[in-house]
Amino acid sequence: MENEEVIDLGYLFKILKKHLLFIILVGFVCGAAAFVLSEFVMTKKYESKALLYVENSQKTSESVNINDINAAQKLVNTCQIIFKSSTMMDNLIANLDLPYTKEELDKMITAQSVNSTEVMQLSVESTSPQEAEKVVNELVRLANIEFLRVIKSGSLEVIDYGEIDTRPSFPNVTLITAVGLIIGLAAAYIIVFVNDILDVVVKHDDNLAKLYGIPVFAEITDFLSATESKYGYSKYGYGYGYGYGNSSRKQQQKTEPAQIGTERADRLLSENTPFAITEAYNTARTNIMFAASTSHKKIVAVTSSNPSEGKSTTCANIAISFANVGFKTLLVECDLRKPVMAKSFGVKPKNGLSSILGGFCTVNEAICPGVMNNLDIITTGDIPPNPSELLASDSMKIFLKASSEDYDYVFLDTPPVNVVTDSQLMNTEIAGLVFIIREGSTIHPDIQSALEKIRLANGKALGFVKTFCKPEKSGRYGKKYASKYGYKYGYGYGYSSQSSDTAAEGTGE
Repeated sequence: MENEEVIDLGYLFKILKKHLLFIILVGFVCGAAAFVLSEFVMTKKYESKALLYVENSQKTSESVNINDINAAQKLVNTCQIIFKSSTMMDNLIANLDLPYTKEELDKMITAQSVNSTEVMQLSVESTSPQEAEKVVNELVRLANIEFLRVIKSGSLEVIDYGEIDTRPSFPNVTLITAVGLIIGLAAAYIIVFVNDILDVVVKHDDNLAKLYGIPVFAEITDFLSATESKYGYSKYGYGYGYGYGNSSRKQQQKTEPAQIGTERADRLLSENTPFAITEAYNTARTNIMFAASTSHKKIVAVTSSNPSEGKSTTCANIAISFANVGFKTLLVECDLRKPVMAKSFGVKPKNGLSSILGGFCTVNEAICPGVMNNLDIITTGDIPPNPSELLASDSMKIFLKASSEDYDYVFLDTPPVNVVTDSQLMNTEIAGLVFIIREGSTIHPDIQSALEKIRLANGKALGFVKTFCKPEKSGRYGKKYASKYGYKYGYGYGYSSQSSDTAAEGTGE
């Protein structure tokens, strides 16, 4: 995975589309808050304006030359200072009995030239429109007196007196509301953008093939939520049509609550598995066949970066899919620390892989034949104290070689790469590894770490299989089933004297 990624417009639009409702909601809330603040909280102010014309001479003349105009414009600048002088403020306060200090009154008054002409605009802003009009007109009256007293020449002519304007000059409710809305939309988008950038969890629209240069073989939706009423299947009324497990269990599921083992069995492919899921595994089967076709070894290991990502279930279903089309298939449980296959398939073998590798039994004595048509399995058996040594032993190599000669395909359910290194001990004997990724749970740093370990051990990642994927919303089979049921039970790696059946309980893989 490259450390640097190019963020294009398509990606930005995808984030907008994905979080559009949230962005609009935040923008609406901010806009509403800005409206309430400006309309009901902020103090309203009103403005009254007067226009004055400044002449540089009191003498009237039929012609005005450019020098007169320039002199008048300079007088405008002088008048601005006069109007806000301390004397003017004192006179205003005294004449109108205003409840303001000179500093407060100074902030209420604005005197400025209009477009750099000899026309001056006086404006007064107050919380009362009547007060604003009264102050500005008193200011106009005093202006002539102060102007003549200070300048000694020139005159001020009133163009417009101040009037009462009941429309608030501040706040501008429309503008503030619009700004609040825009800020809310922008802030919401920035939040979701940053969150998306910093979120390292594998998402539905992540392009794993582009990120890692490894193809995605299939995307598998969760089984149990896919079999609810929208698909027309009962929650537990399927999964036992191939002859494994108790033949009466199907009837028992109608009245008995599901146990951990039952939930796992319900995730195995059967004739009642929803079409979309079956097809996803068929797609995985086809892609695995092509990926392994370049190797003379038809042994494929299935692994993941961490526990509880659907590795064991996916491995079992891939093996079932191969068996369903007539390939003689062997499923070997190589997780010698926390096995689950015996519980999943409802078998109780006396021996397993650990017994074979330890020299305590033959392969035929450990195989559970015909759990389905064309499918045999070998479970872990008793949990050994030295799983890594057994998997790296010559006995394991001999076993794999013999199995590849007797079966069309052999699938190995191996432990997660980032937990233990067991899956890397057989790299020289297999065609490659299928890497399981759980959507919404697996994080990219863990994928990078696992792939690096596989590479350093001279292993080959054939492709990804994503589990617990969000269903597509288009097409005949685009039902809205989501990952309601998760693998809730921790992996708990460690050595134990428990039997394989006991160890299977509590695992969520």
